[in-house]
Amino acid sequence: MKFPKWSAASCFFALLLGACHQSAAPVLQAREWRAWVLPSDGAMLPTPRSVAVGSDDSLATLDTAGRVLIYQADGKLRQQWKMLDVSVGKPEGIVILNDGRVVVCDTHYHRLAWFDQKGTLLFQSGKKGEGPGEFIYPVGICKDAQENLYVCEYGGNDRIQKFTREGKWLVSFGKFGTGPGEFQRPSGLAWRDGRLYVADAINNRVMLFNDDGKYLGLLGREGAPLNFELPYDIAFGGDGLLYVIEYGAGRLSQVTSDGRLLARFGKTGSGEGEFATPWGIVLDSKNRIHVADTRNRRIVTLKF
Repeated sequence: MKFPKWSAASCFFALLLGACHQSAAPVLQAREWRAWVLPSDGAMLPTPRSVAVGSDDSLATLDTAGRVLIYQADGKLRQQWKMLDVSVGKPEGIVILNDGRVVVCDTHYHRLAWFDQKGTLLFQSGKKGEGPGEFIYPVGICKDAQENLYVCEYGGNDRIQKFTREGKWLVSFGKFGTGPGEFQRPSGLAWRDGRLYVADAINNRVMLFNDDGKYLGLLGREGAPLNFELPYDIAFGGDGLLYVIEYGAGRLSQVTSDGRLLARFGKTGSGEGEFATPWGIVLDSKNRIHVADTRNRRIVTLKF
């Protein structure tokens, strides 16, 4: 499947210097926008959940048919396969390693699964539980510069676990709650320069930790943490900015790594420039933003 052509949307960036506070965030409109659907699964038109990019700008997505789909950078579908079992539920988190292997949070089966580029299962890790390397519902995953993996989970034992790229457990941190370093459905993660940024969805915030899990604070300026409406995923761009996709608000927030809100884009809806319960976000090397626009049953690719 080829991507549709770019639309002729105009570019508008209303930015008033010094006015970047969250109650009156400048509006950012995409100059490039395309929306495309996943291939059908029989009579079913699945919807995307999570997205990830590889070192070659290939795009991976998980969908509600329980499939892993891999697209080339030009939008051609390169590979797809079904998860091991989807009778209980569908997976919700995915990452691509530099060697092309794909690691999936097999959410409702309480495990991680490693696949090769063709979809052959290599190995699995985890089982239901609250101990090291065990999971309730793993939903988000990211990697650092050494390709250590950070996995967030929910289900009453909400926390982050860190593993090597081969699945060896390293450390766990966080717990269920509303206090500092505590989570209510941590849903997405992004790593940069020794810091881990975690979208703490139900608490409507993004928290910062170091590589070993030490809590560093909330994303935002001192004394003024940023608030979001059900932030489900976060990702860094090549511009060094952090992008937060908000499931509850149907919008994308653009933030500096030190917590200054620069602009926001989108609202809840089904048209161009709108999202409905967006679930995942990732940026490629060209700084194109890919959003799993879940309720609209499409992936949106845009550029500012």
